[in-house]
Amino acid sequence: MDEHGADLDSLPYIDKEYDDPATRSQVLQMIEEEMGRMSPPAIPRSTSLFKNSELLRKEYERVKSGRPLPAFDIDRYKLETPKESNKDEWRWASDNAASQLEHQSIRLVNLELLQQFGANAWKLSNFQKEKMLAAIEKATDAYRQSGVDLNKARKYEQTEAGVKLRDLESRWEEGVRTCIEIQVANCELLAEISKLEQGTVDGSV
Repeated sequence: MDEHGADLDSLPYIDKEYDDPATRSQVLQMIEEEMGRMSPPAIPRSTSLFKNSELLRKEYERVKSGRPLPAFDIDRYKLETPKESNKDEWRWASDNAASQLEHQSIRLVNLELLQQFGANAWKLSNFQKEKMLAAIEKATDAYRQSGVDLNKARKYEQTEAGVKLRDLESRWEEGVRTCIEIQVANCELLAEISKLEQGTVDGSV
């Protein structure tokens, strides 16, 4: 677990140098120095919301500025007798009454449709959402299990590679030690040969 609570399982299993506090401190210091030389990410200063809906954009700006919601206009729903007795006023009042009557009729139809089909539509919507949730949870579990399997396979491969690396390292060290021993033996032989040759030369003289 790192300092943010994330489970990091990407470090090597064989190389244990990072477990040393001094090495870890050195690595973190190098990371901080590298990040200090990096340029900050380019973040847009402003983001335009609701580009395709002027109504939503205006409502968002109203809420953002803290302006109160405008009062509900009920004048259009009033049925008042025309103040002036002329054909235009009465025609407007008659059209207004007819439109409101039609509006109330449509509301009654919608309420009847809601009462007849609303429960089933709600159940169907819930069923579809539950199926979507189950599919998302299943995909999430599959990805999580895939990550676990990948980490297991990586750990196995690194462990097997570690055994081979340790064997090769041991053989390399043995080979280096043998070479050093051979070189030391050669030096000793050369010294003995030199002494023998020197003794032969001295004896002949």
